[in-house]
Amino acid sequence: MRDQDQKFKKTANMIRIRSLAVAIVVITIVVVASVYVGQRFYATKKEVLQQQCELNAKESAREYDRCLLTRANIVTVAGYAVDMMMKSGRDNQAILDYMTAETNYIVATLDPSTTGIYGLINGEYLDGSGWVPDKDFVPSERPWYVETLQSGHEITFVEPYLDMQTQTVMMTVTDLLGDEKSVIAMDVSLEPIQRIIEEVSDPAEGSQAFVLDSGGIIVAHSDKSQLGVNYLTAADGLWHSIATNILEKGQMQFDLSAEEGDFSVYVDKLEEGWCSVSLINTDIWYQPLQRTVIIIGAGLVLIIAFLSVVFLRLNAKNQALQRLHTRIVQEERRGDELQMLSEKDRMTGLYDRVSGERKINELLGAEVEGVFLELDIDNFKSINDTYGHQVGDQVILEVADALHGTFRSNDITMRLGGDEFGAFAVGITKQEMAEAIIHRLFQRLESLEIAELGDRKVSASVGAVLFTGKEAKSFEELYASVDQAMYTSKKISGNSLSFA
Repeated sequence: MRDQDQKFKKTANMIRIRSLAVAIVVITIVVVASVYVGQRFYATKKEVLQQQCELNAKESAREYDRCLLTRANIVTVAGYAVDMMMKSGRDNQAILDYMTAETNYIVATLDPSTTGIYGLINGEYLDGSGWVPDKDFVPSERPWYVETLQSGHEITFVEPYLDMQTQTVMMTVTDLLGDEKSVIAMDVSLEPIQRIIEEVSDPAEGSQAFVLDSGGIIVAHSDKSQLGVNYLTAADGLWHSIATNILEKGQMQFDLSAEEGDFSVYVDKLEEGWCSVSLINTDIWYQPLQRTVIIIGAGLVLIIAFLSVVFLRLNAKNQALQRLHTRIVQEERRGDELQMLSEKDRMTGLYDRVSGERKINELLGAEVEGVFLELDIDNFKSINDTYGHQVGDQVILEVADALHGTFRSNDITMRLGGDEFGAFAVGITKQEMAEAIIHRLFQRLESLEIAELGDRKVSASVGAVLFTGKEAKSFEELYASVDQAMYTSKKISGNSLSFA
């Protein structure tokens, strides 16, 4: 009997030990599984958070490009026109007539809020809107004039200011003319950027967005009370920390803790050192996640004992799939890189004839408007014969670099073969705008310095044709038309341009 009792106790102890062991294993699995699932949800939520931040910042950046760069192109074209009038000896009355007509056109078709084109021309203040300044008005002391001369840039974005009467942030876009003393300008309202900032920050709970200029001043903000505030000079706090991290430390994506809470910040760089910034309060963002994790944890406690093996197997398959996906992505990226290399001219890095023709035909098929030009280096054979093919190759590389620097990233620049190049500038439908772009290209060519050439300058003959979406249906039609115009330019010495 005693032996049976001892045996029973021993069996009971073994059962308790086994039960405890099973309980410990199950609890461990539950805890591990809960932590794993929680981390996965957190990682997913954080990825969505970062994507939301990035989307907000890029939406603001696109509106910036649409608003300011369009105005900058207007000022560039107007500046070129006034420059040409000054060089041809036209008087200030003729220039004022042009500025008045251009102002009326801009107000009627593009921006009713602008004050139009004005400037200091040949030492005299001219205003296209007809505004007559007070006697004590000294244009050469105004910020738009002083900052333009200090910058020395053709296009200058003058530091923005808050119009206290309209509570609208304004800024001035200026162009330094050829005599390096005359300046034309146009005031631009940043209200469109303010509107898009408010729109992109509304859908995401706890999110804010703003545009910061290079000096730390708020140009647009989802909280309009912040307009015109300088975050760099503000007292220590959330906004000062964000501005410091961006403008002084150069951080483009970071997390920040402040008295107001924890924030995730994403930055998209704009022109002139401006930044489009989006931030989301992660404390608010993660509240639904915390509730979800609690619910999932409770559910896991009930079912994990039955599904632990299946879960581990599925997890292993998931990891294998992730590794396979990573390899596929790497192979696709490698394929894209090889495809890009195959489209490029090996010497210049521009599109080769075949790839450039294909891309331009795609634009023509979609009836995308623009200007197509053909460029031929003047007397290139003479350069090769006199200075050698290495110097000739250097000239080709420098001309290709000038093309690359003149045209935008969405334009098509290509080497047609030998010393001939081509380019398609998207959206350029007016001859004045095309002339302004090609004039900048000629300026780049005139400034080339190749030691082996000595005082000899590199010049080119250019033929151009405007395409409004219906005239030509193939690259060959454009090329045939512009080739004749290029040969017309060949008859003129130095950098010359002819339109088909």
